[in-house]
Amino acid sequence: MMSLSNAVNGFSGEVAWNCADRSLFGACQLETGDQVQVVSSYFGNVIIKAKGKRLAITRDAAERIKLA
Repeated sequence: MMSLSNAVNGFSGEVAWNCADRSLFGACQLETGDQVQVVSSYFGNVIIKAKGKRLAITRDAAERIKLA
């Protein structure tokens, strides 16, 4: 298991655990089991594609999201 902040561009995986503040995600809530694809990663900040939408996540929040 690794944190989302450590994922590289093009990585696809499944959310194994999410303890980030859910208010950060707006209408695109990340749940356990959701498939995510990393579009871009820069110093731990990531842009992902999940549920047909793109979402920018700060490094602090990305460290709290674990991928399988």
